[in-house]
Amino acid sequence: MCTPPSGSEKLPATSRRGLIQHLLQYPVLALATPSERARARRLLERLVAAANAGSWRDPRAAARAGFDMRTAPRKPGDLSVRYFHAERRQEPRRAPLDPARPKALIYANAPGRPLALVGAMWSTRDGEIGPNPGGAITRWHSHTVCKDGRKRGLKPLAGGRCPPGARLTQGTSEMLHVWFTPDLRSAFAIRAPEPELCAASLLPAGYCGRR
Repeated sequence: MCTPPSGSEKLPATSRRGLIQHLLQYPVLALATPSERARARRLLERLVAAANAGSWRDPRAAARAGFDMRTAPRKPGDLSVRYFHAERRQEPRRAPLDPARPKALIYANAPGRPLALVGAMWSTRDGEIGPNPGGAITRWHSHTVCKDGRKRGLKPLAGGRCPPGARLTQGTSEMLHVWFTPDLRSAFAIRAPEPELCAASLLPAGYCGRR
């Protein structure tokens, strides 16, 4: 299992992959070369162009494109903003970063509001290493999973525990997020960059005001 250096909770800013909780939220742009920054910028621009061409901001158009737009029921009184990953089931997990073919679209799911497109995700096959065209900007994360023999790893139970017979380990599939924000630093954040999503009016004003 990947672990940070002794005395630190995070991996170095130069790290290009690791457990999601160990990677810094924002990349350090100065660690990327000018050509790597240009490639990261092109990836973001091509993703935005693909979203516009496919009308992915419209959940109905995204569903017609093959993304699974079924959301989980919300419990009464739940006012949280969730980040819903609408996967395209027929899209294989792959390492190449094709901006027009993300594995999933990410929507902000807020109570009483339509889904708002905020990002996209790519994932690799198990054991495959994701490419880093943007150097330390394009970072891949993995998750801890409960593994039982050769079965597919499952999300840990509440409290991070695993069911009997399974052990907690690092998943062998990597994921990369790209967010629909205008600057490279927040566009390649590991988790949803809420300050920048609020500034772009992609999250409810009331939610942003409570942060």
